[in-house]
Amino acid sequence: IISTSVMTVLSSLALFLSVISSFIGSSVAFQFLTLPARLHARHVGSVHMSTVADTDYLSSLAHAPAPAAPAAPVMSTPPAVVPDRLPADQTTSFTHASLPYFAVDKLTPKGPRKNADVGEPHDATRPLVSVGPVSAGSWWCAAGGWPSPALRATTEIFYVFSGHGCVTDLDGTPHHFGPGDTVILPKGWSGRWDIMEPIHKVWFVHDHPNVEDTSTPIRARITHYNAFAPQHLKPQGVRAEAVHGSPATASRVLYDLGPTEVGAWTCTPGSFPVGPRATTECFHVLEGVFFLTNVDGTARRCVAGDTVVLPKGWSGTWDVIETVKKLWVVV
Repeated sequence: IISTSVMTVLSSLALFLSVISSFIGSSVAFQFLTLPARLHARHVGSVHMSTVADTDYLSSLAHAPAPAAPAAPVMSTPPAVVPDRLPADQTTSFTHASLPYFAVDKLTPKGPRKNADVGEPHDATRPLVSVGPVSAGSWWCAAGGWPSPALRATTEIFYVFSGHGCVTDLDGTPHHFGPGDTVILPKGWSGRWDIMEPIHKVWFVHDHPNVEDTSTPIRARITHYNAFAPQHLKPQGVRAEAVHGSPATASRVLYDLGPTEVGAWTCTPGSFPVGPRATTECFHVLEGVFFLTNVDGTARRCVAGDTVVLPKGWSGTWDVIETVKKLWVVV
């Protein structure tokens, strides 16, 4: 009887140890299966951190968390005390607005256009800032058409976000435009507007004293987005003042008449200081990622869709993370 009991106990113990061994073996196997993946992740992480810490200043900026889109344009002066038009020599910080700032539902309705003769066009707008003789903002308009017989008192440059339209010169020459196009209406232009699909645009307006265009009639100018392709830009080489990387630029002037100049510009990754500026520049970011930093250290991450105004006298630093392309207006 004792022998049978012992045998029973030993048999049960053996079964128990077998189960435990099987479980431990599985756990060890699991640990060894996952260990290489853990080591790989740790290795990748250490290399990444070492690269950032030792050599890659621009990469460290690229991996910095992006700030939330502002509810209002970023300015150094509190909005409550910003006048309608800032003297060009009394502001040294840039103004920035991301695309959501110009969302259609954020624009202020202006109502129906009183002189419309086709459809029922109504529009809405939202200004960004005015600095000296130049101002920037956004405009939306529903489909319709109207004559514009009065001579323009300013030069307007705008970039089309969406929609299709046509501006027609006084002699009946039409200029069709759509998404990605840049339109220039020189001071003194007159003619007609027709909106086929609701238009949404960002605009820059330059208020200057003289009518510089002497053509008869003064014509609207349309530049399509493909005109900004690399093969159409003039290389300018690496910036001599670069402090990180090798930022190489290229540009093309689209319009240069009197005090108004319009063009396209690209820059590869790198960092460089700028300023103080001798002119005011407004630009719309078409491609890329970069940081702009004022001399006081305040900075803003900028991406495609953003609009920026650099006032006369501005100094600061560009840190280009991904190759930038912009449409610029200099006055």
